[in-house]
Amino acid sequence: MRNIIITGGGLTNKGAQAMTFIAVYELKKRYPHHRIYVLSEEDKQRSDNEKNIYLFDFIGWYPQKFAKCQGNPVLKLLCTLVHRKEYSEFLKIYKNCDLMIDISGYAFGSNWGRSINTAYLDNFEFAKALNIPLYIMPQTFGPFDFNGKYGYEIVERAKSLFSYAKVVCAREKESFDLLTNKLNLNNVILSNDLVLCNKSIDVLSVYKKKPIFYCPEICAQSVGIIPNNRNSSVGGDEKSKALYKDCINICLSRGYTIYILSHSSVDFELCQELKREFSDNRNVILLENEFSCLEFNDIVGKFSFLIASRFHSIVHAYKNHVPCVVLGWAEKYRELLSLFGQGQFMFDIRDNINSEDLNNVIDHMINSTGNEKEKLARILTKVQENNIFDILPATLEKK
Repeated sequence: MRNIIITGGGLTNKGAQAMTFIAVYELKKRYPHHRIYVLSEEDKQRSDNEKNIYLFDFIGWYPQKFAKCQGNPVLKLLCTLVHRKEYSEFLKIYKNCDLMIDISGYAFGSNWGRSINTAYLDNFEFAKALNIPLYIMPQTFGPFDFNGKYGYEIVERAKSLFSYAKVVCAREKESFDLLTNKLNLNNVILSNDLVLCNKSIDVLSVYKKKPIFYCPEICAQSVGIIPNNRNSSVGGDEKSKALYKDCINICLSRGYTIYILSHSSVDFELCQELKREFSDNRNVILLENEFSCLEFNDIVGKFSFLIASRFHSIVHAYKNHVPCVVLGWAEKYRELLSLFGQGQFMFDIRDNINSEDLNNVIDHMINSTGNEKEKLARILTKVQENNIFDILPATLEKK
């Protein structure tokens, strides 16, 4: 059986999980006789009981470990001698690979540290070295304000590896402009987020047997709070928490029940902290379960609206015609809201935001929820007319 490799996916973050499930579903439809591997060291370390429920497999970090040796014969020889077992395992999977797709949401730009940018590009070294067709699916890129020798080297490396890809899909106009103007790429297309464009999946293309999904009871007049711990590092920890508290207090004063839930495991501690601020209030409820992206999608559909800071939590909400007041930190939020005519509900965590502005926007949301739901439904129909996976070849040629 030949292989397909997915990079940039995983299970811990609900956005990455949703992209992984959709990618597996779309790939299995097109190439039913291929075995699918997801590159995720974190998920590879899960127990067999956790991993064996899926119809795809995980591979770990060793391909990144050997990335530098692809263009250096001496390093390559050393790898074959010193890391013979790992290197042999890597080669067996990759040399038998007919397609690689990357589904990172946002993993390349000067906002990230060197290790994240390097690891991201490392994934593509093997596609190029072993002549594996590479498609970089819709995601955010930039800014490209890299400095010094490192800046020059990583930009040149990005040019080389992005140029190798059959197609690079930019999720926002800003990303498209950076790739075409700063990296001089001519293989870039502008495309909406792949989770947003997906209408549905067959769970039996992802799971070996249909799982039992859990969806908690949600009160009729309720608001979901989806925080993002990155807001703390971008806008300041105390400022970020204060804004979430303000939003909760405003919604409580308007008679709403509040549900706090995490979209990523790294946000759960922040969710707990917010609940502690309202420990005596029965109308502020912490949902502690580790929901799958499919369960999460069902849950957000039950809220009147969301106060959301995770990009794909907003995507899931819009797919259920649920509007959001957004506390974001990057252009990807602004362009997503603009696409759906929701720009008036956007706050940039990097700006000064006062309680009066929050009050006004939340009140506007409360008064216009019905109209916004109709607008989301109408625009979503147009957005979902195209399937980005249709750019993939009809059949895969063996190398």
